[in-house]
Amino acid sequence: MPEVERPAEHCDSLVSVTSEIRRRARTGELSGSLQVVGDPGGRFHFRTGAVVEVSSPGAPGVETLLLHSGRVSESEWSTALRAGEASDRAGAELVARGLVGQAELQLVCLMAALDAALAIGMGRIDGFSFDPGAPFQHLAAPEGIDADWLLQEAERRIGVLASLAAPHAPFHSRPLRTVTGAALLEGPANPDRSSVNGDRREILVRVNGRRSARDIAFLLGRSLYAVTVEMARMHAEGLVQTAGPPGTLRPLATAGGNGRPFGSPGTGAPPLAAGPRSDRPALPLRQRGASRITELFPLRSVSDRLP
Repeated sequence: MPEVERPAEHCDSLVSVTSEIRRRARTGELSGSLQVVGDPGGRFHFRTGAVVEVSSPGAPGVETLLLHSGRVSESEWSTALRAGEASDRAGAELVARGLVGQAELQLVCLMAALDAALAIGMGRIDGFSFDPGAPFQHLAAPEGIDADWLLQEAERRIGVLASLAAPHAPFHSRPLRTVTGAALLEGPANPDRSSVNGDRREILVRVNGRRSARDIAFLLGRSLYAVTVEMARMHAEGLVQTAGPPGTLRPLATAGGNGRPFGSPGTGAPPLAAGPRSDRPALPLRQRGASRITELFPLRSVSDRLP
């Protein structure tokens, strides 16, 4: 049975999640599901102390990353899901059928867990409830993920997003293409002549004033973090512009240490900060191509996937 909800000690911060996980580790309660109540909130799934999945409505999960990127087809996914559903072994079925490798599945699970933790940390955290009887997930990370490392890396990425020259709110901002962005998109996808090719072109083609970075990440089966970074870069380069409320970038209304650099998806959330938090050291910017994600998930042409 899930326990009664417990308030968070450090609201609006992944520090509260870390404290709760460490508290439970001391009591030996780290097999089951820790629900983070908030907006967007989410769940951390544990197996004997290791994180095997993190899910949040604010970020694409493993299924979305595999299907929408084209890595696994709908029919292949349905077959593997049916075969492994009874024993929660869909991931093992994908590996057994040669659709993904064991290391590749671990990497995709890690990417999804980081994105979900990122979304939880950028939103509002109200409290926690724990269900020790929650079933294991059928797309669990085969080797598990260290909880401390996961949360530290998610916090680092939040800091990187806030430190970009043109920070972008992944839930609120719904940008439009500028005249420059539209002109580049209409031209040929030529690596020698255009700054909008490959994954950037895929993202820019879906910028229409109605979609957030989160929406585009779901559509493409891409990492929420990667899409948000790319949107911020295109904003700084004048290829997209913010389309007004609710995506207008404004300074934080509160200057306290509990203020978050990004607003949550719901109403009444704190607005986007204009720069990095003063209590964090300067962080290095992510180098384009360093994650090698497009090698893992080769992108299909725009014409094949326009919704």
